[in-house]
Amino acid sequence: MELKGKLLFGILGMIIFDLMNVPLGGLLGFIVGSLAGHYMFDLPRERADSHRVLNAHKRRQNEFLYHVFRLCAKIAKSDGAVSQYEIAHMEKLMRNHFRMSDRGRAEAIKVWKQSKDSSESFDNYARSFYEDFRSDRHQVDEMMHLLFATAAADGGLHPREEELLLRAAGIFHIGRLQYERIKNRYYHTQTQRHAAPTQLDQYYKELGASPSDSKELIKKKYRALAMNWHPDKIAASGASVEEQRRAKEKFQKINEAYEQVMQGKK
Repeated sequence: MELKGKLLFGILGMIIFDLMNVPLGGLLGFIVGSLAGHYMFDLPRERADSHRVLNAHKRRQNEFLYHVFRLCAKIAKSDGAVSQYEIAHMEKLMRNHFRMSDRGRAEAIKVWKQSKDSSESFDNYARSFYEDFRSDRHQVDEMMHLLFATAAADGGLHPREEELLLRAAGIFHIGRLQYERIKNRYYHTQTQRHAAPTQLDQYYKELGASPSDSKELIKKKYRALAMNWHPDKIAASGASVEEQRRAKEKFQKINEAYEQVMQGKK
């Protein structure tokens, strides 16, 4: 907080009130002078400083967005024509992630179109970004995530896209381990899709559930299945001995699957 105006006007107030022979003039003069100095000088300067900080932050954010749309445009174009999925992804970024105004969106689209067709290389764009933001690792990491998200927007990872992502990681000084962690965040679903089913996968299948389901939803599905296959209900329905045996086995499998899935959810 700025104190210079308060101090100077407080001292001036003390002198004036003393000269006027006001009782407790020094104290009263300092209080009155301090208030006057605060509202006439300090407060306007504090507001001006605050505006300068906000403007600097906004300017920095706009610089980051400029680099985002240049680099993401190159990633989207790297595997050929830009897909509708990639366009929809950028629209989502503008509206939901960055919450850009209509004017800001128009500027971003202009940068995107110019960059994707520019003859300037992806590496030059990446180096330009890193030169501006190398001291801010959070922004550098976020850029890497945004590039991966753009590459993953159409559901796959083209060799040309990964080539650019690896080059970006090198320019941004992102290690291989961190690179793989980021990659797994956007492509783990595709990797699991081709992997051999595990025992836990079978348990989820038994319950008609999936790993992305909440514990509450899994419990609801379990209860519905358990009620449907409960041996007492099957027996009361007049089922044959063989049907009752199969129902009992099914009921046991449902209970086992539920126990294993809920353990895995902890």
